[in-house]
Amino acid sequence: MSLTGLISGVARRMAPTAALAGASYVAAKSLAAFTSPDARPGTSRSMDPLYPSHRPTTPLQKTFIAVGSALMGFGDPTDGAHIAALGDATSNGCFGRMRTQMLSDPTGVRILKERPQIEFNAHEWAQLGSLPEGSFGRAYFEQMRRNGITWSSRPPVRFVDNEEDAYMLLRYRQCHDFYHTVLDLDISVLEELAIKVFEWRQTGLPVGLIASAAGPLRMPSAERTRFFADYLPWALQCGAQAKPIISIYWEEMWERSIDEVRKEMGVWLMPSRNSVTRAENSTARID
Repeated sequence: MSLTGLISGVARRMAPTAALAGASYVAAKSLAAFTSPDARPGTSRSMDPLYPSHRPTTPLQKTFIAVGSALMGFGDPTDGAHIAALGDATSNGCFGRMRTQMLSDPTGVRILKERPQIEFNAHEWAQLGSLPEGSFGRAYFEQMRRNGITWSSRPPVRFVDNEEDAYMLLRYRQCHDFYHTVLDLDISVLEELAIKVFEWRQTGLPVGLIASAAGPLRMPSAERTRFFADYLPWALQCGAQAKPIISIYWEEMWERSIDEVRKEMGVWLMPSRNSVTRAENSTARID
């Protein structure tokens, strides 16, 4: 191998690492390099925290957080912490569709009023595992156990500057694993990106669009081809026709049949799955 070829090969190997290191630096410095609004109460930019986990930030800080988190998320699209920070930093002012969906549905209104959160004690979690096979609760329990993840792994919302918006984002985030369950998708990069497309089509939040646009660049060629040929069209159509996921009271559906839940939501599975697999088998309204 020539010296030029050797240098080129090393550069290609080091570039992703260097990019991620730079992204990590940007993300870490984004909160430290600028004075946060709540640190200067005497100025016109001052803002008191609006909820317990709130970190008031300037638009410039949010930009740095978004860029750093996007680059880190590009390095590992399955890392929920970076995707969560990206969602926080890019969602301010983008909750109109979700709010309309919730206020147009009696269940959505009740969720906004009652503010449920996804959490379990040991006994409640064990009860999900004892539900009959084929129930939504049992399917959710098995999906979480199979993938080695827990309900408590979803980060709090920190950078959204409206308390109600922050709750909607938290609800969307905490319910993410339910979407995996009803859509029968795993946590591989390929299927995680399909979920992000579905979520973006449902909510209009920028994080799903950003993740699904950048994520395929990290895929092997065969997976990227499969994503664009199969998963992307399915996720766009299914997300567009399904009932608003943000207005579903998931906690009240544990004992119901998973296929019944899918039909009521108006979703169908990828053709390779073996349950509700076609749009006409769902109760979605197809315009």
